Amino acid sequence: LRDKIFRRQSRMERRETISFYLYILPWIIGFSLFTIVPMCSSFFYSFHKMSVLDLTSDTYVYVGLGNYKSLFQDTMFLSSIGNTFLYAFVKTFATLFFALILALFINTGFKGNKFIRILIYLPAIIPGVASIVVWSQLFSKDFSLLNYFLSFLHIPPIDWTNYETSMGSVILMSVWTGIGPQMLVVLAALQAVPSEVIEAGKMDGASAIRRFFSITLPSISPTLFFLSLTGIIGGLQAYAEMQLLFGTGTDKTMTMAWNVVLNAMSLNGTKTMGYACAQAWILFIIIMCFTAIYFIASKKIMPNNGGKK
Repeated sequence: LRDKIFRRQSRMERRETISFYLYILPWIIGFSLFTIVPMCSSFFYSFHKMSVLDLTSDTYVYVGLGNYKSLFQDTMFLSSIGNTFLYAFVKTFATLFFALILALFINTGFKGNKFIRILIYLPAIIPGVASIVVWSQLFSKDFSLLNYFLSFLHIPPIDWTNYETSMGSVILMSVWTGIGPQMLVVLAALQAVPSEVIEAGKMDGASAIRRFFSITLPSISPTLFFLSLTGIIGGLQAYAEMQLLFGTGTDKTMTMAWNVVLNAMSLNGTKTMGYACAQAWILFIIIMCFTAIYFIASKKIMPNNGGKK
């Protein structure tokens, strides 16, 4: 009887295992075709001098580490690294700061907070291209709505897209777009904080500020960590915002991802597809190293994330 039960369980386990792999087979195929194969191909191409037209031929030339050596002699690429990190960090933490402030405000439960929540989230549902087109009009020097309001303060028109202010303009646009989704996530984390703990703090005589820093903030720190990590990773891959808003890149607005796309589409010169693939792998290594460092640091400063106080 035991042998029959064991065989029956073994058949059920085999069926469950087969069913599991059949269910995830479409994902495995898609991941292999659209992630693994392109990554392996780009790693191979990064050691060759070639253009996008050479992908279907054997005319590319092996240059070894030549593309990687040229990267660190390319002033535009070095500038793009600094621009990318500046954009990613300022955009991420500014968005997270305002999202936290708004979530705390809405969590007070005042009358009409649902309507305010919808207004704050509304920019997130606007298509990215449409949002950028609207902001390009707001940033226009001659027909800018922002400059119209500044004129009431007797401030002369500002060219929001010039060399000096361009990075600040794109960060402002990105913060406006990203506040809504992050605010909802932070709000959900705030509402998950045990009310008993907060009430205990009140009974102990802790002020609102003390309760926030001693109870609320440690409780929502894993959520803040997740939002900051995903925000920075997304910011390090920024491309569409700069390209659609400015059209051409300068050493103030060029990002690593934008530089990769420009070089990949180039047909002449040394900065072509092979060079772009080398840039993409440097970007990948930077993101992986940053993620690892961020996780290690978070374990030491966030008690709720597996580390020590």
